[in-house]
Amino acid sequence: MKKEEIKISSLDKGKGMSRRKFLALTASTTAALSFGTFLRSGLGATKVSLLTWPNTLSAMDDVLREQAREYSKIKGVEISIEFVSYNDLPTKTAAAVESGAGPDIVCLVGDGAHLHAKSLVDVSDVANTLAKELKGWTNIAKDVGMVGKTWRAIPWAICPQVINYRIDWLKELGYQKFPDTYEDMLTLAKKLKDKGHPVGFALGRALGDANQFHYPLLWAFGGAECKKDGKTVAINSPETAKAIDYRRELHKLGESDDVYAWDDAANNRAFMAEAISVTLNATSIYWAMKKNAPHLREVTDHALAPRGPAGRFSYSTPFSLGIFKFSKVQKEAKAFIKWLLEPKQYSAWMGVGEGMMAGLLNFYEDDPVWKKDPKFEASRLTPKYCRLPGYPGPPSRHAAEAMVKYVIVNMFARACKGMSTAETIKIAEAELKEIYGKA
Repeated sequence: MKKEEIKISSLDKGKGMSRRKFLALTASTTAALSFGTFLRSGLGATKVSLLTWPNTLSAMDDVLREQAREYSKIKGVEISIEFVSYNDLPTKTAAAVESGAGPDIVCLVGDGAHLHAKSLVDVSDVANTLAKELKGWTNIAKDVGMVGKTWRAIPWAICPQVINYRIDWLKELGYQKFPDTYEDMLTLAKKLKDKGHPVGFALGRALGDANQFHYPLLWAFGGAECKKDGKTVAINSPETAKAIDYRRELHKLGESDDVYAWDDAANNRAFMAEAISVTLNATSIYWAMKKNAPHLREVTDHALAPRGPAGRFSYSTPFSLGIFKFSKVQKEAKAFIKWLLEPKQYSAWMGVGEGMMAGLLNFYEDDPVWKKDPKFEASRLTPKYCRLPGYPGPPSRHAAEAMVKYVIVNMFARACKGMSTAETIKIAEAELKEIYGKA
């Protein structure tokens, strides 16, 4: 201590620096050195990147961007978000897996956690903490994020697929609400078409809408593409035959042939143009009406997908957040994901979506967004009935391949075009055996 005092004194004398100035300089230098150590340690100026898709409702993306900025301010971690189209997201994800470079966090569509499990970090700690704090995960959440006994992704949300229907046209026929069963829906569909208001469910290359209607229909009649083991093809069954016979009648009595050419946007356009009375879709149609057709919004409502002999089912596209193993900021990425799913942030994000997205933690079944409009009730309840392609088996690469190749949709479409039930099942069975027979 004495030597330091002497040194200060000599500096004062030799260079005209006061003791006060020297102490100020020392403090500044120490702070600068400490900050440099802080940066080099990785605790500061950390950057976490997220790859996702632009939501149909841009307001949800605006909230996400604002939350990223807020997180950066309060945590000192820079969050960068890249939005790519829904169709390009799986391709870009696969490219990152192949190259071993890319975003830290990726939004995975459908069974993406299963497809890329080997490239994703174990996030069981985050999943278990959220479950403990927010009343646990729904069953579909576990199918989405868990591979074996390990969480490979954190379920972010599903886009609930619900029946969109015209209240006024149903009331003209004496209906006060939408039928609860497929059989009763068939009766209604015939009456609506006879009045010039056909129903419409995609039977073409609509990756979302066509699959999301026909998988639940198959399950509701007790049919399945494979058994619980996820390996044995089980499509050739009396239950599948009943589902096909039903679909043929629904098309004959209630639809036009336009549905064969529909893509994922076609039913939205048809409903907005008042060309159809009933379809399966997210609440995006209802949301679009607020600006473009408020008079139709007043006479449009939503219902759960009907139930069949084996129960009620839904296939609503799920989204999850995974962290790549090549990420250098895995700890920070986990912290950001957990923060996003906490009530303050998640409710704000889900709230602007007007039922477009539903949370997969049980806590969010009672989120305030559902009380904004009673017409969101079907979306609120949909997660309870969700399953993934491959059900009752686990999600798998085989099930994903069958879906993107429209094996189930085409099976129904061939029957609606006139092929016998036995023949269309035979074709689907051969296709599924080829897919499920792959290593």
